[in-house]
Amino acid sequence: MSWPIRRKLGGTPVSTTASAGDTNRHEHLLPTTRLEAFSDGVFAIAITLLVIELHVPGGNEPLVKGLEHEWPRYLGYFVSFAFIGGVWIAHSNMTRFLKVSDPELMRLNLILLLFVSFLPFTTAIAATHLFASNLSLHEVTVSSPTERVAAVLFGLNLTLAALMLYLMLRHAGRTSDVAADDLAEEELQAFATQRRSAMLLQASATVVGAFLPLLAVVFYLALALFYVIDPVRLMRTGSLRRAGLREESAENLRVARMTRAMIAGRSAYPLVPECSPTAARTQS
Repeated sequence: MSWPIRRKLGGTPVSTTASAGDTNRHEHLLPTTRLEAFSDGVFAIAITLLVIELHVPGGNEPLVKGLEHEWPRYLGYFVSFAFIGGVWIAHSNMTRFLKVSDPELMRLNLILLLFVSFLPFTTAIAATHLFASNLSLHEVTVSSPTERVAAVLFGLNLTLAALMLYLMLRHAGRTSDVAADDLAEEELQAFATQRRSAMLLQASATVVGAFLPLLAVVFYLALALFYVIDPVRLMRTGSLRRAGLREESAENLRVARMTRAMIAGRSAYPLVPECSPTAARTQS
């Protein structure tokens, strides 16, 4: 069973002279296709379950008034939808730089999916209890204990998911067997640094939720939008960087070939040493 896996991962069989430690390590490596397929399925289900919490107004009240009454659910939906979508984009961007996945990465990914799949529940709690009454201007700084608990619980779920994404990127960037090449390791490490900053901001917003729930939710939405926009920017930057390095490598290869050709030409046609006039007269 281990032979086909090793052959598929590396494209060539593992040498029989390899050490036992290297062989055992390669036997535990898996293709990234399973990780991507399972993750995409969980992301899709979690993001679909968010819609279930959007209730249709009843026929006993005006439609506009009924929609206005449901605005906390819409806000929670947009925050969670943007967050899950951003995590999915970052996850897809990460797997572009992976050649295989190891058991540690699989476990971290599983925990990430745990917190992502938990988001529909915490979103429903926030939508139900965060703003139970109609919001007025003075209620921005005045909140009940229930609203503060709902905001913190929602933010804690977002923070833990952001933490697991950061840990996945950090592990992939520090593991040479997982990253595709040296450039991929650098890209993953840079990506992990930015995810760490986003995770710390998410944790700070959660702390704010213990005092100002409305302000915390605004921060949640802003950070969720950041999760959507920032990975796209990183993908463009990484593509440009890779293109630049490929052009630089091609230019270096061309110069090296020209240098070898010049050296080969000199070897085929050695230069005849010039004689001084005095030496020529002596020979004559």
